[in-house]
Amino acid sequence: MRSIRVSSPVGRRPRGGGVLSVAAAGVAIACAGVPSSAAAFAAGTGPAGGRHALPGYVPLWTLPPEAGGTDSADLGPAPTGAPIAARVYLTGRDPHGLAAYAAAVADPHGALFHHYLTPAEVRRRFDPARAQVTAVRSWLAATGLDVTAANPHYLSVRGSAAEAARAFGAVWHGYRVGALTEQAPPPGARLSVPARAAGAVLTVAPTEIGLPGSGGEPAAGGTPTAPGRAETAPASPGRAGTSTPASRAAGSASAGSVAASTLPCSEYYGQRRATNLPPAYGRTAPYAGCGYTSQQLRSAYGVPAALTGKGVRVAVVGPGRNATTSGDVARFASDHGVPLRPGQFTEIIPPGLDASCEGREFPFSEDYMAIEAVHGMAPDADIVYLGAKCDDDDQALSMLDELGTVTDRHLAGIVSGRTIRHYDPDPSPGLIAAYEQIFQRGAAEGIGFYNGTADHGDGSNCQISGECHPHPSKPAISYPAGDPWVTAVGGTSLAIGARRQYLWETGWGDHLTGLTPDGKSWAQPPGAFAFGGGGGTSDVLGQPSYQRETVPAALSQAHGSRVPMRVVPDVAADAGGGTGVRAGLTVPPGQAVPPGYREITVGGTSVATPEFAGMQADAQQAAGEPIGFANPVIYARYGTSAYHDVTDHPLGPGVPLFAAGPVANQIPGLPTEPYLDTFGLDQSLAATPGYDDVTGVGTLTTSYFDSFRPAQHRERPGRVPHSVAEQAVGRKR
Repeated sequence: MRSIRVSSPVGRRPRGGGVLSVAAAGVAIACAGVPSSAAAFAAGTGPAGGRHALPGYVPLWTLPPEAGGTDSADLGPAPTGAPIAARVYLTGRDPHGLAAYAAAVADPHGALFHHYLTPAEVRRRFDPARAQVTAVRSWLAATGLDVTAANPHYLSVRGSAAEAARAFGAVWHGYRVGALTEQAPPPGARLSVPARAAGAVLTVAPTEIGLPGSGGEPAAGGTPTAPGRAETAPASPGRAGTSTPASRAAGSASAGSVAASTLPCSEYYGQRRATNLPPAYGRTAPYAGCGYTSQQLRSAYGVPAALTGKGVRVAVVGPGRNATTSGDVARFASDHGVPLRPGQFTEIIPPGLDASCEGREFPFSEDYMAIEAVHGMAPDADIVYLGAKCDDDDQALSMLDELGTVTDRHLAGIVSGRTIRHYDPDPSPGLIAAYEQIFQRGAAEGIGFYNGTADHGDGSNCQISGECHPHPSKPAISYPAGDPWVTAVGGTSLAIGARRQYLWETGWGDHLTGLTPDGKSWAQPPGAFAFGGGGGTSDVLGQPSYQRETVPAALSQAHGSRVPMRVVPDVAADAGGGTGVRAGLTVPPGQAVPPGYREITVGGTSVATPEFAGMQADAQQAAGEPIGFANPVIYARYGTSAYHDVTDHPLGPGVPLFAAGPVANQIPGLPTEPYLDTFGLDQSLAATPGYDDVTGVGTLTTSYFDSFRPAQHRERPGRVPHSVAEQAVGRKR
């Protein structure tokens, strides 16, 4: 791999003569010729008739539903005068140097470890040069396209389909998207730019025109909003993934066989037994949890009482928002003994957010539960929520905008993000290139990004979730959790005892069944797969070096690849429906359930991720400095007492793990029927001893937090290995 010269921000020459490579820095994002980053995409961009091909960006609204998309119809080549809109993403002046520096500051054995740059230094060293921007603007103007907005990441352009074809070397089609007709190149089209702009353009992303709340492209981030700001009407959030409340049941029950309203729940695992329901697997089932509190979770995962995230700021980024979230978070925090201090929680809401999300399919955004989870696990950390506008590309670009706002303004050192519905193997290379640019800028500044692996197991069955990826018969991983620059958080089902102690944990994979018609037994347990933590092996992203000596070849080459590939997750936290966590929200008027504030039980990796982000804030407090991009240090602790090694059979082979529900504290008005939830069955994924594709290296213990204390890590080892993976040699698999 090509060596990159990296200058030290503190005036010290890096060891080894000042020359580092991306691989030597500890995060090899291209391995044995496998393309996995923007640097690798460049290998496929050569002159073609004097033009250079670009990594393509394929919006979901150009794909039919059976291919995982959202369009209604491809209308064929667009009329020459049809309006188009797009973003021309810019490479910056030194993309290879950015990747190398981001890797170097994350390598705990490198000379530049934790020598972070300020946002101003990142802009000065890696923003597009003036000459690059001038060349791109000149070329666009020559084709007739108008630049309508600009920021350091991209230029927004508008024009006609004929002008777009002239600029990008490909015919644009019309697509019926709901009631609108939008224009974009068809999937598989090869966009290109002239040689004079080749080194300045990263990718071209078509955007929709006429969406509610669009109002043009902003050149900067959103507007800060004070906590508790009065709203004249509730906002209707966009689709926000799967929160898997424990009230979701499967199977059927005879009317009146068991009064659902009388079903209790368990404050801790096994507290109450379902003696009025049929036995399961020869035993009386415990009732599912009422929702763990943050105090229970902190105790079970061994978070020291002195670590509260003090001095750390966490950003939560998600689609849409609930108008009542500020009040809900404050009430929930106060009710559970961890009240917010003034100014501890803020929101950044882009103009037009509420209008963009009006009428979307989910009745609530999941902002409330993510914020409450972070606060519960790190009660003294500052929290900022950034809402992303809703669109028909699953908020891929609007989420990227908000991530860019975090890095541009260094709003936080830890970012809890959300999955977008771009599944491997089909996240387009242009999308990956644009996201990795932001991840690398964040890593250079000391910002770590955390994303859940979604809630659909290996992704091969979407009958319950309703979210299909393009290849429903083949396991697939979600993006951006699968990106090597992101810490992917999987899910578990966690049993906590009466004294808040850790009892056992298994991989999150819920199978549900209901009662037989006569109510005397369960219908063919374990029943059907409902939800489970995502995981698996990428088809397009190569193995990063931090996984090299940790992930078994059976997983890294699971799809028959000749070279190792990226496997997720990296870590895990509680996400199970039967062992979920407690959250509070206000149900707005006009829904199918009575309005008002409720406490409910939620699960999913969309709550496991902020749980983990909160615990990382605690670890960062212990370290006394930003952890930054965390994967190298996470894998450096593999095989030690820092993690619980989670398996499918924590109580021994053949011992099923299960609970009965529904719980009693769910939103009134929702249908409730008794169901049996069997844990640890995550489709083709398996939680095994050592690293696995359900829980990664495992879940956290007290030793993890202790390992960050400066007294234990003040002295660096004399030998400097080429990568973090080297120190994992000889540890268990």
